Amino acid sequence: MEADDDRSFEESFADIGARETYLETTHEDAVKRVREAFTNAGFGNPTEFSPSENIREHTGEELPPTRVIGIGNPHAGKVVAEQTRGDAATLFPCNAVVQQVNEGTQRVYHVSLPRVLERVGLAPEDPESSDAWQEALDIAGSGVAEAFETLNASEVAAADASAPADD
Repeated sequence: MEADDDRSFEESFADIGARETYLETTHEDAVKRVREAFTNAGFGNPTEFSPSENIREHTGEELPPTRVIGIGNPHAGKVVAEQTRGDAATLFPCNAVVQQVNEGTQRVYHVSLPRVLERVGLAPEDPESSDAWQEALDIAGSGVAEAFETLNASEVAAADASAPADD
């Protein structure tokens, strides 16, 4: 599945619950704000790492600052784990990513783990008719929507939060 250059990230990956926004702030401040927004929306933060730091440490190559913030809602995670016979654990936790796109502009993006599980065949056979699966989607989806609403309402949200500021 490739991104379509003529469509936004959210349009290209709508079937896996893609969301993105842009914040006009430092990378460190954006990471703090994303952690806080998701925590306030009912998610925990079980993992966190920086692919850019890891790559620099091991290869000496520089990439834009990037922080992967593992987010998890235990209630949704329990349902997803039960509904996938534990197979979803290979992709736990869900992630929110903060990536610097230029100095002072940070891209925040997320895709829905349950929707990805549907795409790769790890979800229940008929997810639309599974009340439990739909419950997990509702729990996680409402929390993600709340976190992105918080970020988009913040004083550092880009004027056009769906596109990066011009260099």
